Amino acid sequence: MSSNTKSTKKRRAGEGNNGGASGFQVDSSEQDELKVLSSHLTSMMEHNRVQTENMTDMMDMMKSMQGEIASLRNKNDAMEKVMKKTLTKCDNLEKSLVARFDIVEDKQNTISEDMNSRFDDMDKKQKYHEVLLKNQQWKYSAPRPSLEYWDTVGVDDEAAESFLEQIKKYTEEMRYGTGDGNIDIDVDSLPYNEVFLPHWKEFANALEQYQHYLRCLPEGTNTKLRLCDLDLPDTVLDLLSKALESTYFPTFHLWRNGFGQHGIDFALKHLQSNRILKEFSLYNNTIDNMKDIKQLCLIVDEHPSIEDLDLESCCGRGIDGHEMLQLIMNAGKSKLDVINLSHNGICTMGGTFISEFLSSNYVLAQLNLCGNQLDDNDAMLIARALEHNTKLRVLDVMNNNLTRTGWAALRKAEFDDTSLNSAADSNHTCAIWYPSGNDAIQEVNTSEMNGQRYSEHNFDPVYVRQKKVYSIVSSRNRHCSNVGHFDDIPVEFLPDMLHTFQQYSEYHTEDGTGEYLTSPCSQDINDVNPLSLVYELCRYWDKSLAVYELLSL
Repeated sequence: MSSNTKSTKKRRAGEGNNGGASGFQVDSSEQDELKVLSSHLTSMMEHNRVQTENMTDMMDMMKSMQGEIASLRNKNDAMEKVMKKTLTKCDNLEKSLVARFDIVEDKQNTISEDMNSRFDDMDKKQKYHEVLLKNQQWKYSAPRPSLEYWDTVGVDDEAAESFLEQIKKYTEEMRYGTGDGNIDIDVDSLPYNEVFLPHWKEFANALEQYQHYLRCLPEGTNTKLRLCDLDLPDTVLDLLSKALESTYFPTFHLWRNGFGQHGIDFALKHLQSNRILKEFSLYNNTIDNMKDIKQLCLIVDEHPSIEDLDLESCCGRGIDGHEMLQLIMNAGKSKLDVINLSHNGICTMGGTFISEFLSSNYVLAQLNLCGNQLDDNDAMLIARALEHNTKLRVLDVMNNNLTRTGWAALRKAEFDDTSLNSAADSNHTCAIWYPSGNDAIQEVNTSEMNGQRYSEHNFDPVYVRQKKVYSIVSSRNRHCSNVGHFDDIPVEFLPDMLHTFQQYSEYHTEDGTGEYLTSPCSQDINDVNPLSLVYELCRYWDKSLAVYELLSL
């Protein structure tokens, strides 16, 4: 046995004999170490406990903070919603205020315009009444020669006396504020005489004052100044030009006055300055210079109100009628409702301008080309253009070089009775003037389906279409030939056809007084009763109807 083993046994034996209690003897140094270790363990446990408590407190604090954060977030969301609502309300309020401000501003502008208009009217009426008061003591003072005087100067006394009566009448009306605002001095080719000058001066002075009366008339009143068959020398034109610088009529006619370049200048000057002018006529006053035509077109193009231009028989020796037509129609394509270029020697030489213009469907409602040099080729081109035109209401090409061929082409454009479809597709808006009493064209004449001859009255295009279609069906009914045109129509459509025949028969017709009604009435004398059509169709389809009824059971 080794020495280590023996010593261990001795120590165990000694421990067993020491006091008989623990059986184990611990050194004091080890005990101190144990105490220190125990103290450290206790301290660590206490530290851990404190740390645990601190951690718990921190956790509780964090939970509390999370709750507060969540609460703050909810409050923030609520505040954002409140802010959005507030901003929306502010925007709506701003828009409402702006709208109300605009309404108030509009009302203020309306009131201001109304007040200005009233003040303007009051001012016009005041000036007008001042002129009337001033003219209470006025007397027509132009001297009037004796009847014998006219024989000595070789002037027709009846024409001269008629002129003096008219010019005095209108001068007094303008001075005293009577009459209807229309001045129409029309005599039979009266040459100028020096004794007329004082009367023209009286007339011009009254015309200049008449502006105050014209300005007091209701807006849209169509007053006119027309001077016809008067010799107007430069002296008279200068008087009228000064008077018309501020006196404006919506209608201004100068017919057959025989004035030269000075007269053309006077007319164009007034056309340019009169911004309310709607209807302007230089009928039978010759224009010899193409420069004047171009100037006229520039004025028309820039004019704010011109609608009706009459230059019949104005083309002088230095004017190409076809070029004149092109310039005027181009200048007025967006504003002129009526163009009269009759008797101006217009020859197209195969040109297509007129037909192309009409195909473009501009605002032109009435075109008068009577008495020119248009031919059948022009008529056929115009007829083709009318297939697409829905604006033109009246076309006059009489007294041109048209033969039966040209008139037939125009007639076919207005009413192509080849079939029901071709009739329905015809032009239903333009009333064409056809010559009458000429055997060469008698068979191409047509009734005035689109409108009344020699007037601007047009019918409703729907009525015109109905009348044309029904007239074809009526014509076939007299020969019982309608059924031959309906072979390919299913019998199921028979009720619709019968309804259509009845509807198409209810077009507007004359009531015996020359007036055309706006509601359906009796059929035209040349058209059959709808019952005749019903009988014809039912007689043809009697067997088909029996089969159809059997199949329907």
